[in-house]
Amino acid sequence: MRYVGIIIFLGWAQPYKELEGHTATVNAVVFSSDGRYLLSASSDRTVRLWHIPYGTQLARYTGAIASINSIVLSKDSNGTFWGASSDGKVYQWSLQQYHSSKTYGRNIPQLPAIKVEALGKRLSKAGTPEVWEAVVAHPTKPLIYLAGRNGTLLAWDSEEGWIQNLQDTAGVSYALLIPPHGKVLYLGSGSGNILALDPTSFALQRVLRGHTRGVRGLAISPDQRTLASAGLDGKVMLWTIPEGLRIRTLEKHNEGVRAVAFSPDGRFLASAGKDGLVCLWNVASGRLEKTLSVGIPLWTVAFSPNGQYLVTGGEGGLLKLWRIDQLGIRPIQLIEETDSLYTPPTDIEDNVPRCQASHPNRYAFIIGNEDYRSFQPTFTPAMNVPYAMRDAYAFRMYAEQVLGIPNRNIVFLQNATSAQIRREIEKLLLLTQVSKDKAEIFFYYAGHGVPHPQSQESYILPVDVSPNTLEEGGLRLSDLVQRLGQSGAGRVWVILDACFSGGAREESPLASRGIRLKPKPVVLSGPVILISSSTADEEALPYHQARHGLFTYFLLRALKNRNCQSVSLQTILEEAATETTRYALLLHNKIQRPTWVVSPSLPEGVLSESW
Repeated sequence: MRYVGIIIFLGWAQPYKELEGHTATVNAVVFSSDGRYLLSASSDRTVRLWHIPYGTQLARYTGAIASINSIVLSKDSNGTFWGASSDGKVYQWSLQQYHSSKTYGRNIPQLPAIKVEALGKRLSKAGTPEVWEAVVAHPTKPLIYLAGRNGTLLAWDSEEGWIQNLQDTAGVSYALLIPPHGKVLYLGSGSGNILALDPTSFALQRVLRGHTRGVRGLAISPDQRTLASAGLDGKVMLWTIPEGLRIRTLEKHNEGVRAVAFSPDGRFLASAGKDGLVCLWNVASGRLEKTLSVGIPLWTVAFSPNGQYLVTGGEGGLLKLWRIDQLGIRPIQLIEETDSLYTPPTDIEDNVPRCQASHPNRYAFIIGNEDYRSFQPTFTPAMNVPYAMRDAYAFRMYAEQVLGIPNRNIVFLQNATSAQIRREIEKLLLLTQVSKDKAEIFFYYAGHGVPHPQSQESYILPVDVSPNTLEEGGLRLSDLVQRLGQSGAGRVWVILDACFSGGAREESPLASRGIRLKPKPVVLSGPVILISSSTADEEALPYHQARHGLFTYFLLRALKNRNCQSVSLQTILEEAATETTRYALLLHNKIQRPTWVVSPSLPEGVLSESW
């Protein structure tokens, strides 16, 4: 059974530091890229600079004549940042001002604005200036984008001075986000819609509909594949990027949610709301891992770049700093600073080599079973299998481009039922009979595996089959392997990123039995090689940073690293197994040892062959 994520008990925890200085609501916070500094913007008309982790106030940026509602930090060497104000103006300051101040190290300097632009007045010379709610900066161009309370979206070239604007028909715009690639601009509207716009022309690309009230906060995952939105309807929603499909809705807040933020490793999402709650969610499963009750309405939340700290800001000048490890979460990025093993993983889905011509006699049967809860209401979100569908998609890509399997020869199932799997297996067996002994079958499965409680035989679990009634639809692994082995194919590769012990943390489908079994070995016959992600009663663990199963990630990475060269399967498997075992220990403090078994019907040197 695939390990389903870190489970943390809900509870209450003291903040690590309370940063005191603001005299009114803290509206926005941002960390410097190195994590050494924190900037906080407030309705007291100041932006303050804090030293992390000590919480010392280092400087106060002044000059604004109204509330600073949002700030954005540029990536230039001076640490330039911009503040958007209720007076319709945009203020420019920099971290370099603090470093160059004469009072450095002796007391708290007050640093005036370097530049002030009355952009709101330029839009409405005769009327009331726009109240700016949000500000973001283009990652590569000198463009500053602002969203206003009257529904205005503005693009301002900070070097040439020109402006371009769009009026949101909802009459209010709350949130802005532009990903690092700079190809789309997301606008959180008072209507509850999220508008995906072209950053240059403001042309509408798509609309994400789901919230019933205004969208107050937006955040993007580190891999830029997931968008999170905070709604005044009290809901947090996750969306796929770029498709804009809603993945799930997270519900805990009693009032409007005002801010969301992803942890640097992408495992967790923090949400902060008017109800004074900070919720920490497991992104993969949607599980609520931790709730912090601050007791004061909140406006902003952020993770530090190293993943070690969480900061929240709210009314009455509230600004609290939390240590992630004190909340029961192990911050992967903290370890990353000192251990090269924790450097960001290679994206195995990008630049996949196209290695060989199509093999008409190669066939692939690929299953990614992730969403069990939708088919079985008694399951909880934690019983789903994180990243199984993404594993299956990635394996399909490698099947086509690296293994040379024609697209027409690939059976691809996601969240497959028992009937679907059995029907497609029959079709596959008929196809391989046409190719006779020239056929090669690659069977890949990511999802839950389950041991039978009496016989201890291993079963693949379709999404619509209960682990308590395996005989009514489960696929016994020994039967599957036997059928594939007798198909007439010359080679059958069965690759399983699942475990069959019934063991998983706290909430597995078999948790009610309170048992953990050592599954019975599968006897192979015919030309079958069985490759499994774990041994005996071990778990098949996830690699949260890469958003894949550990074994699938390292198997595909080994295939990618060979760069289309002829490398023996033994070498590929040994590399994948070594890295899987090492990362399982370092990331999860558990053992996971991939194994492979060769049928006695095959020659001894079969693993010296190349895929």
